[in-house]
Amino acid sequence: MKTLQRKIMRRVYMSFALSFLEQPLLWVGLVLGASVALFGRLTHVAKLWENFTAVPIGGVPQYVGTTFMAAVSRGELGTVLVVLTIASLTAVAVHRLSRVRISPRVQTA
Repeated sequence: MKTLQRKIMRRVYMSFALSFLEQPLLWVGLVLGASVALFGRLTHVAKLWENFTAVPIGGVPQYVGTTFMAAVSRGELGTVLVVLTIASLTAVAVHRLSRVRISPRVQTA
């Protein structure tokens, strides 16, 4: 009886772990976090912020575009790919989180 109970509980734990690991937002969050960490390694974030704040507000889109294109032309492909990954995963996370509906009442089985 004890071995049967252990087998059942092992399967319950495995089922819980698999249901947790199959959540798409978990993977989006993990890859997004890794991308942000990699971006911090590839660039000097304090210098980026200093340069960004030195630009007038109206010139920010042009500044971001020229900086991005300069990185492409200088061959900083890793940085460009990390920025694109961060932007796309942020859009995916915002889209998925906007579809989440939280019910005010508690549901029981």
